[in-house]
Amino acid sequence: MEDKIARVFDAQLARGLHHGASIAVVRGDRLVYVRSGGYADARHKRPVRDSTPFLLFSGTKAFVATAIHKLADEGKLDLAAPVARYWPEFGRHGKEEITPLDLLLHRAGLEARASLFDLVSWLGPRPGARRIAGMRPATAPGAKCVYHTFTAHIVLGELIRRIDGRTPRRYLEEEFLAPLGLNDCSAGLPHSRRSRASGVFTEDPRQKGPAGVFSLPAFRRVFMPAASMNASARDLARFYAMLLAGGTAAGRRFLSQEAVHRATGLVYDGPDGDTGRRIRWSAGFTLGGYSPFPDKDIRMMGRASTERTFGHAGQGGCSLGWADPDAGLAFGFVCNGLLPGEEAHRRFEELSDAVRAAFS
Repeated sequence: MEDKIARVFDAQLARGLHHGASIAVVRGDRLVYVRSGGYADARHKRPVRDSTPFLLFSGTKAFVATAIHKLADEGKLDLAAPVARYWPEFGRHGKEEITPLDLLLHRAGLEARASLFDLVSWLGPRPGARRIAGMRPATAPGAKCVYHTFTAHIVLGELIRRIDGRTPRRYLEEEFLAPLGLNDCSAGLPHSRRSRASGVFTEDPRQKGPAGVFSLPAFRRVFMPAASMNASARDLARFYAMLLAGGTAAGRRFLSQEAVHRATGLVYDGPDGDTGRRIRWSAGFTLGGYSPFPDKDIRMMGRASTERTFGHAGQGGCSLGWADPDAGLAFGFVCNGLLPGEEAHRRFEELSDAVRAAFS
């Protein structure tokens, strides 16, 4: 049955959905499947390896959410307390009552998208923090769920720095990436890894902006807590395997089981306030078992997924990680071709279904 995964994976490459990709599956504490193919560059000079890092875009948000839950688990952060308790300058212009939980649920009311000025300010943590502290909410905090592409997790990153003292990059590297042995995963892309990392490409006019911006060396190098994690598929799957195991891996506890339940249990099931499409959120993760398209049944984490399946996708379908407690599987997929929304979800569904069929 593993041949079915290979057939689907290879067919997507043959159809030109992306130049290169990698997929990995972990069951228990074992990497049970990995396949990589295609190229890391548009000129087809650098083959994708199992160790090739890909930009995760919003797949980054799962790592930052996990860090926030770790701080809460340790009693250093109250998810229901105002952000202003930890960052007083944030608590003005109508943001006084916004909580970390609001940010994790995309209901803080902050501007959902980023301007060019925002992006430039976020190249440095201090200018970015000052800019967000001076913002006024675009909608009433708590009134509706609208996906925050950048702002919510920039705030969460600043919370990590203010509470722990380490930068979000250093916190993630020291608390998760290094102890888990995720050697092909980094917060931002150091210059030393750039030559072996995949590029970002698209033929979709609506995706050319994100692909172009994050292909710039300055943006690829820095760590923006909403969009700048780079990882191989096998490291992405291993990260989700730790969560699937109740917060443990390699004999070490990273989160309590209660914290994992708080992080991954259903909190919101309803319309996205921007698009009107259905969305299921836990406190930091997208949940499975539904289609966001009102006229089509496309389930990116697999047709057999339920709301117990938790994960996060990246811009244009460039990455997807999920963990399914019922199937006992953790999944990682990365690629370098950004697609329109429906096509990206179909790409995910094909691969997720093939994995479930192979390991059911």
